[in-house]
Amino acid sequence: MINLIPYVIGAGVVGILHMSAPDHWATLCLLARNKQWAPKKLFGITFATAIGHVALSIVMGLAVVAVGLVVSHLISYYLDTAIGIIMILAGLFFGLKPLVVKKRHEHDEKENSMGKLRGGIGYFVVLGAALSPDPTIIPIYLSAISAGFYFALELSAVFAAASILTLLLFVQLGTLGLGKIFERIPEKYNDSMVGFVIAAIGVYVLVAR
Repeated sequence: MINLIPYVIGAGVVGILHMSAPDHWATLCLLARNKQWAPKKLFGITFATAIGHVALSIVMGLAVVAVGLVVSHLISYYLDTAIGIIMILAGLFFGLKPLVVKKRHEHDEKENSMGKLRGGIGYFVVLGAALSPDPTIIPIYLSAISAGFYFALELSAVFAAASILTLLLFVQLGTLGLGKIFERIPEKYNDSMVGFVIAAIGVYVLVAR
């Protein structure tokens, strides 16, 4: 039987890398400064933001697992191979796309975003980003199809803990002025690393089966 620890580590790494991207925590820091939130209020909003983002990501992942378990008996012999190939392809897609595709008018987009945050719809901007599920976690959930639904719940717990703690940490770093170091790292590198982690797990699935 394949060792499941790499999947657990992968779920944690995806949660950390995804939430450490500036588009998640820098927005909250900006809102906190503009609206002069108290530290307690910022913590509460950050926690709620992380919960909203993680909850939909987990629901999406568990839905994939549930569908996979229903049809897995039809392709049980080829299941691990199929999962490994899908994870490699998905990982390479997530890993290479940010490096190849150039974002146009990135500076203008940031300026427009900051302008919106200064206006009355700042909350909706943050909540919209928070409630957008993370599709990069789906390939990790694929590994739970052969391991069972309870293992999928374990992955969910690891992903949730890693994501929530990372967002709370980076928001605190941002309010202390330490976040500027991480803001200089382009978001595409976070997304790229997530993809390559997924691809690496896919290779492990094929080799260890």
